[in-house]
Amino acid sequence: MPIRSINKYTVVRRFSLGKRMYDKLDVIYIQEHDSMNREPQKVFNAEKEYVTDISPDMYLSLCKGFIVQNAENS
Repeated sequence: MPIRSINKYTVVRRFSLGKRMYDKLDVIYIQEHDSMNREPQKVFNAEKEYVTDISPDMYLSLCKGFIVQNAENS
């Protein structure tokens, strides 16, 4: 199984995840999406502390208007 990178995202619309509320301009880190195996992705806060795992479906939903990937990851 290949190692998946962890990318930096900025919150653009408020949402709750892992009993924590994320506001606009907050930074979170999410493990790279694995479209082949559809394994959960780890989520980390701005201090790079583990928060929770999310499903690939949750990740795709967040990408539709809640988070944007930072330019330095592209």
